[in-house]
Amino acid sequence: MICIVGLLLAPSLLKLSLISPGWEIYDQIGALRYNDQVYSEASQFTTPRELMGVYWKVDLDDPNYGVPTLMVEVGDIHHVDFMGRDISNDEYAQTRTVTRGNNTYYLDYHIYLYTVTIRTIADVRQTGGSPPWSAPSFDHETSWPYEFEGTFGNGGTENNPPHVGKVFDGGVYTKFVISPWRGGTYRDAPNSSYVLDNCWAGVMNTYVLDKTEGQVQNQFPPSGDNPGGMPTPEGNAQITSRGGIDKGNQVPMLEDDGTFNTPAPVTNWDSGVTPDTRIESTVVHFLPVALGAGAKLHDNMYFQVDAIYPCDGYIQYSLRVDVLQTHEFTLETAYNPPTPVIPTDYFSWAQDFWTSFLRGIDPFKIFGPLEPFIWFLFTLFVIGVIIFIVLAIFAPWTLPRIFGGVHSSAKALRGKS
Repeated sequence: MICIVGLLLAPSLLKLSLISPGWEIYDQIGALRYNDQVYSEASQFTTPRELMGVYWKVDLDDPNYGVPTLMVEVGDIHHVDFMGRDISNDEYAQTRTVTRGNNTYYLDYHIYLYTVTIRTIADVRQTGGSPPWSAPSFDHETSWPYEFEGTFGNGGTENNPPHVGKVFDGGVYTKFVISPWRGGTYRDAPNSSYVLDNCWAGVMNTYVLDKTEGQVQNQFPPSGDNPGGMPTPEGNAQITSRGGIDKGNQVPMLEDDGTFNTPAPVTNWDSGVTPDTRIESTVVHFLPVALGAGAKLHDNMYFQVDAIYPCDGYIQYSLRVDVLQTHEFTLETAYNPPTPVIPTDYFSWAQDFWTSFLRGIDPFKIFGPLEPFIWFLFTLFVIGVIIFIVLAIFAPWTLPRIFGGVHSSAKALRGKS
């Protein structure tokens, strides 16, 4: 019995000691913001709750419906020039000398880039239904507003509100940390009367260099109405991606005061060369996000939705961080790290029964929700024509009997009327 209890408790007792990147400048995920609340600890999430420093995969509410599961990733730091080209760590974008009173400051201007990717991983779970007698019902995290849809309508179950998806309307906090291995200066004094005492580096400002958003790529097979292989969300189940900070605008910067997970190490800079004590060496960036998953539906031959395929959305921010250094010294970063790409999923799907059966030929789209029923009638008509041709070729003597019987039945009905 004790062994069984121990096995059940083992997952909750699991503790992970995260290691920050070893470079002198690095980035991390600090927290999420939702409903005016900051979420920074694993205990604040349901499941999954994978808080791994540079990678988070979490759910804010019920694992099967409501806000979709979110995944946040941060790319490594790029050291670049004003054109955005990677340069070596010992180069600067610009340098100048500033004299204030009896003090002369050697200021070197450095630019760093990093990318933050936020995406949905919407969940779907079938909860009931028995085709053809009752349509399947689902708990899901997509924007489709129903739990089921069948021949006689759609809607929710007894649940109020229905167990469907919501938009994550909040934001992501990420940290940009300057944590040097040493504090010595590498600039030569102009003459013996100058004394260079240590050094300093601080974040001056941050901007959105670029922002992209859209649908997560995947391996859906091409079809007649979908030649690119990307699933097209239903009209009432679109992807939500709105708001955010537009390209070229400033990013809010906050103090790393413990609100956003464990604070970064504090660097004891030389206060004599610090231009202004309000300039921080570690800052927390806030990136607003409004993101929700769409849905592609699959219909069975009974005109019921029997599968929901999430169409996940993403927002990707590329941030430019301007850093000023007093005295010339080198902050080591990774050498030409890879640039993150648009997220991609790999899974298969099934087209609705009639579209798949007729290879995507779809002249009946104009009928909207009645499209599957029109396809059904058209298919019956085609089958009838094929049967007529086969009988005409191989059993022509049956046709007079069939049409004679139909004629007699029609005559009898007219006589009764």
